Amino acid sequence: MAIRVPDTKTTKAAVYKEAGEARYEEAVFLEDSHPSGAIYLAGYLVECYLKWAVCARNKVQYLQDLPDTRLAQALASGQGHNLEAICRMTGYDVHFRDNERVKRAFQMATAWSPNIRYSKSCGGKREAVQFLAAVKALRDDIRAWGNIG
Repeated sequence: MAIRVPDTKTTKAAVYKEAGEARYEEAVFLEDSHPSGAIYLAGYLVECYLKWAVCARNKVQYLQDLPDTRLAQALASGQGHNLEAICRMTGYDVHFRDNERVKRAFQMATAWSPNIRYSKSCGGKREAVQFLAAVKALRDDIRAWGNIG
């Protein structure tokens, strides 16, 4: 059996969007039975969508084709998992500055980290419901932001 692992250096922007959607669907499926797993997976939607959206806004297919090479390197590195850093690096924070609903959703999402994978529990059902609602709001907003420009 071989597990396919994509090379993030050659991942098309559209794949980030598809992967984000897949992780979100899995999170929704796990929300009732495994809330920590749902939170963990849902956070990846925000990361993946921001990477897709910055490419879409810059009309490039790959992160490494972004005009700002430092941004491309940061997004492909460990910094690319830090939602606050991605938000600042991509300019998404400027977009939602005056939108209280999106701002609150993003504040909730910033509690996420891939390090949740090392935790037996990062929250229960209530936290999962709240977190997934925030991620859904961000999904809709990032979609709109990414398609502009």
